[in-house]
Amino acid sequence: MGKPTKAKKAVPVSRPGGPLTPAYSPQAQEMRALLRRIPDGFQATLNALATKPGSDREAVLTELIRGMGKEILPLVRAAALGTHEELALSALRVLPVFGTRAAADVLCEAYETHCTGERANLCRTGARALEARGVHVAIPEALEQPEEAIQLVLRETSVSAPDGVGSRSVAARLQDAYGVWHAIFVLWNDQAGVKDGFMRPMSRHEWHERVERLAHRGDSPVACPPDYARWLVAEARAINTRTGLPLEQHLEDWDRWVGAPPAGYAPPDPLRWVREANEEQVLEWMERSQDLFAIPDVARWFLEAADCVGWARRWSSVRTRAARTAQGEEKSAELTAFLKDACEELVTDEIRDLYRGRLLELSRVLELRHQDDPARHAAAAAATLGDRKDHPFLLVLVHRSLTATEAILARGEDPERTRYRPMRRYSN
Repeated sequence: MGKPTKAKKAVPVSRPGGPLTPAYSPQAQEMRALLRRIPDGFQATLNALATKPGSDREAVLTELIRGMGKEILPLVRAAALGTHEELALSALRVLPVFGTRAAADVLCEAYETHCTGERANLCRTGARALEARGVHVAIPEALEQPEEAIQLVLRETSVSAPDGVGSRSVAARLQDAYGVWHAIFVLWNDQAGVKDGFMRPMSRHEWHERVERLAHRGDSPVACPPDYARWLVAEARAINTRTGLPLEQHLEDWDRWVGAPPAGYAPPDPLRWVREANEEQVLEWMERSQDLFAIPDVARWFLEAADCVGWARRWSSVRTRAARTAQGEEKSAELTAFLKDACEELVTDEIRDLYRGRLLELSRVLELRHQDDPARHAAAAAATLGDRKDHPFLLVLVHRSLTATEAILARGEDPERTRYRPMRRYSN
């Protein structure tokens, strides 16, 4: 038997241009070359940085930190603790870019030497930035630094589809100069308006965990243009004006960092598909709207169980009688007739208007997800919701609601206890 051969080690594939290295600007390349000069590179680099304008100096230091990592920390520490005031201030501003415990130790060391004045303030600001990234810094009152010191840049906005009671969320992700991520959330309902709004640091990992958790619940947010998110929050604010639900401070962070939509902004119009299609196509889309309940977001749409109790009890009797006395088409016709009667009473004009708005919003969300076919079905349902009492979408909605209410009653639960009260605040 031949001697078994060992597997050969994988040979790294060479890339054109050699190993991947950060692309430094000419100024940063100059500082790197100076730092490596023997024997006086360290002091020469500090001297060269001290002669640069503040903004250029901090841009170069930030670039070197991101490219060289902990290798450059001794230089930044020397600058932060040194006697050149402007160079020290620049070093303290960029220290949080490291995002490490070692950087936190330098901030503490600098604060012990200068516990008052501008250096102390920058130490507290840097500590606050590192705390937001999960790095503890033992500087007194670090978390009490005024928020005016924070500068955030809007990076992304997202929205969710309406849930079973017309609630949805709008979120904005922002990033500060140190790379720390923050998120603003606005939660609102189409019957009440804005019910909650808050802002807090949220890392990339935590954000992705949130997205996965919501997706598991059938409530996946989708990225959207910032102006559309601004428009949604403005629409929610207008509902508060009509309902009288106090806004309190829920939109302060949103107003400060995201703001209002531009004057004259109009959101995407899902009804354009209906206007551009022929009658036969619109009817087909309307019939297909009953398939929307297969979408996780829509699978949670039900009428209030407490409003369906009487019809649910009769529904159980009708199905039992039809199973005994009718077959095939006759049985189907009897059940459909019952659902039409239930639909006519349960789906009031107010509920019809609410679902028209939810379907339009659903259509926009589906289009953002590039699910154009169901987006068209939702748009067609919204456009035709008031045309027919036996609308396919509404018949399925009523059918599902009666079945769900039956199950609640069978468990001996009181449907009134589960009734959604839109003007009630979310519990903290």
